Amino acid sequence: MADPVPIAMGQGSSCWGCFQSLVDIHLRLADVLPALDIKYWQAVADFKLHHLESYGDKSIVVGLYEGMARTEEDIHLLKLMREKCQIMIAFGSCSCFGGIPGLANQYDIEECYDVKFRENKTVKGGKVPSENLPGIASVVKPNTDYIDFDIFLPGCPPTSDLIFTAVSALLSGQPIDLPPHAVCHYCNREKKETPVEKILRPYEGIADPDRCLLEQGYICVGSSTWGLCEGQCVNKGATCRGCFGPTPPITQDHGAASISMLGSYAPLETEEIRQQVKDPLGTFWRVDYPTSHLGRMRIRREEAKEK
Repeated sequence: MADPVPIAMGQGSSCWGCFQSLVDIHLRLADVLPALDIKYWQAVADFKLHHLESYGDKSIVVGLYEGMARTEEDIHLLKLMREKCQIMIAFGSCSCFGGIPGLANQYDIEECYDVKFRENKTVKGGKVPSENLPGIASVVKPNTDYIDFDIFLPGCPPTSDLIFTAVSALLSGQPIDLPPHAVCHYCNREKKETPVEKILRPYEGIADPDRCLLEQGYICVGSSTWGLCEGQCVNKGATCRGCFGPTPPITQDHGAASISMLGSYAPLETEEIRQQVKDPLGTFWRVDYPTSHLGRMRIRREEAKEK
């Protein structure tokens, strides 16, 4: 039996759903865990940051980083893992693109403090905590602004099958071969290229279970979303919300491509579309606003304030 592979698993600001999916490979953990020499995983075992800092540079083979880097501690951990690990994996859409927390970039940091602390409806006289806490960055930047990654495994969260496939390939020394197809490639629904007459919310009407959801007026971004989920949602009756970000190359603007597809199906007036789409950023850039063109403009604006 080959020696276990040294691995570090770091968590930035996130919901822990991606690492939960790693645990959710269930009985297959019996095959994976013996092949891993876990050097750092602060969310599961009693590892401290100084343990990770004590390892030699590039002494750990694989590093998985979940979440985005919003605090000074997140940023330090991210850069530290890059120093210590030979292969760095952006694990989940928060790590790849900024994720749902990246939508906070619509607002400046003081507005975020108001909602979270000062004017939170569950407290009175709320204050922003500062004692024994790391500083918070003024804006969510993509993790790729801080370090280079070798592999991207998006998903909100990545599926258990995808995780098992990727980890198994790494442990065997094989390249991770991820199909480049969009979600529509896996969708079993019939497509007739029918123009959309009205944009519908998910709760409006009863969708035909056999026809393309977008053609029925429901906003589905499966045509521009990487199909590593293999179409689980669309084949069960739910629209694709873009959890896996854009198809390769993942540097493209996912939301812009999604809007373009909607425009090609919905020959409606611009103002009519604007009124019917209630949350454009959350609809088209749900997990990757920080990496979009609009998101980059926002980041540059915040950076200019700090100069």
